[in-house]
Amino acid sequence: MVRRQAAERIRASRRVIHGLVHSAMTMSFQRATTADGFELAFGLQYLARYALNRALVRELAASGDGRIVHVGGKAPSGLSPDLEDLQFERRRWSLLRALMSSQVLGYLHVQEAAKRWNGVPVTASIACVGMTKTQNAMSGPWWVRALYSVAGAAPERSAENVVRLLTAADASDAHGAVLFDPKRFTPTPLAYDAALASRAWELSEGLVRERGLSFAPGWLR
Repeated sequence: MVRRQAAERIRASRRVIHGLVHSAMTMSFQRATTADGFELAFGLQYLARYALNRALVRELAASGDGRIVHVGGKAPSGLSPDLEDLQFERRRWSLLRALMSSQVLGYLHVQEAAKRWNGVPVTASIACVGMTKTQNAMSGPWWVRALYSVAGAAPERSAENVVRLLTAADASDAHGAVLFDPKRFTPTPLAYDAALASRAWELSEGLVRERGLSFAPGWLR
């Protein structure tokens, strides 16, 4: 429901979208759910992004050079999400597991989008960031504030690759790629198992359709 309302409001406000940046993240230290009932990290850091990208790809393509940028984190090499338990309903939940699973799902989505949207004037990329002194982080518990004060980067520094992806004359080299180092503009093509990426896409589409988010008929599955 929340995703449907967001997509409808964006569609109503404009027919052409030049860039879409997903930066929402969570640091809940206990298992929580979104307003529409999804495990928080899965719903906020992955499924909402998938749903909005799918719902708004036509408007992005209408710009002639639409840019989708996922702000994310560097997931451990070889980590694979459990597609049979995406929301940790059977497995033991932990913040780190939930965060990393949502990150890899985002990688799979961007990889699959590059494949399915081949020839469409839309690029999808991931810009990894490290600890960042966001307003949310700096309003957390005292030990979080202390940690981020010492080790966190300024938001402007973390956003450098995001800005580059949005403003580069040509972002095609970053389509279906991840920029692991926030200090360098070096896109690395995603190369997860193709069947895994396709299955994650189909499962995600089923979930958002169940909650009433409609996609344009016949538009880019």
